[in-house]
Amino acid sequence: MHFMPMDVVELTQRLVQIPSVNPMGHAVDQPEIQLEHRVTDFLEAFFRELGLAYERSEVAPGRDNIVGCLPGTSDKTIVLEAHQDTVPIDGMTVEPFGGKQVGNRIYGRGACDIKGGMAMALTVLSRLQENPSENQPTILVACTVNEECGFTGARHLAQQWASGQSKLVSGLPDAVFVAEPTEMHVVVSHKGVIRWRCHTQGQAAHSSRPAVGDNAIYRMGTVLAAIREYEQTVLNQQAEVGALGKASISVGTIQGGVSVNTVPDGCTIEIDRRVLPGESQEAIRQEVIDFIAARVDDPAKVIHDPPYMSSPGLPLSDANQALAQRITDVASTFGVTSQHHQVAYGTDSPAFYAIGVPSVVYGPGSLLQAHTKDEFIEVEQLYQATDILEAVCRSYS
Repeated sequence: MHFMPMDVVELTQRLVQIPSVNPMGHAVDQPEIQLEHRVTDFLEAFFRELGLAYERSEVAPGRDNIVGCLPGTSDKTIVLEAHQDTVPIDGMTVEPFGGKQVGNRIYGRGACDIKGGMAMALTVLSRLQENPSENQPTILVACTVNEECGFTGARHLAQQWASGQSKLVSGLPDAVFVAEPTEMHVVVSHKGVIRWRCHTQGQAAHSSRPAVGDNAIYRMGTVLAAIREYEQTVLNQQAEVGALGKASISVGTIQGGVSVNTVPDGCTIEIDRRVLPGESQEAIRQEVIDFIAARVDDPAKVIHDPPYMSSPGLPLSDANQALAQRITDVASTFGVTSQHHQVAYGTDSPAFYAIGVPSVVYGPGSLLQAHTKDEFIEVEQLYQATDILEAVCRSYS
């Protein structure tokens, strides 16, 4: 496996061609494409070829974080972070793992979210190794698992640093640049999220005598009405928090019943509650649970599972804004306008903020293309973002 000379477009294509689909909390039923280990193996070979020390750490079976280290000559440590996983490929209209370039776009699952951003980080690493600056910081490229369904990889990495268990670095890094498709703007703050399943219980009966049973789908109808009421009377009445707007709630899936001639004894929904920076996910979840309980006929028959995903928001801080300003200043020398944004979606950044490390989100590609049926990334943005991030790393010299 040979990687040199490095080209960010070719590297993006190669990464897209390696499946790393997140099963999103479901069973691993497509072992040939699911989990991140194939990408991790590729990254391990990449760091070996560059002759760099690296650390590979298991987060869950088949799911390892990997961090490569280019030692510097200053006392600063800068981290370029990207997640290894992609969302599933259902309904895609382009070859999911083709990585084909058509015109000025590269197509495939992860091209935009976030293998283009990962290729950016790896290319910057290789350029800084090939042509180091004087007084260059130590550069880590950290590739984490399970961002799309829990941010567990980033948390595991942050904990390693905070507890001094990393063999690559002592102490905390000075900054983490998290790759996401931001169209080369800088995300300085964003919402958090908590997700959980809610079940209603009933009593099965033959549909010719429905009164004998207890319809769990009807009970869920009451729960759904309560959630809509919560959205309209609690959330929609809140003041907007700057560019982040208001907190939100959404029900994304519903399942129940076994056949049309059986009164259903169970029904399940998934609830997605976006929280604002500074809000406690657990307190907010309890608020929703209590609101529902006060509006259903038999609260004991409404069961809430523990959350399967929970991440705080990223608060606006002076340290993050200073980090963002460094990118903005460098981008302007390339003729690129890089604004500071606050967004609704979540990222790995709060895991690093939580241990006291400044972290902003930056990368090529648009969120409008992420997770889509014909996902792509623009070649020009790949080249520009890579040049800018390289210059940002050199600006620490």
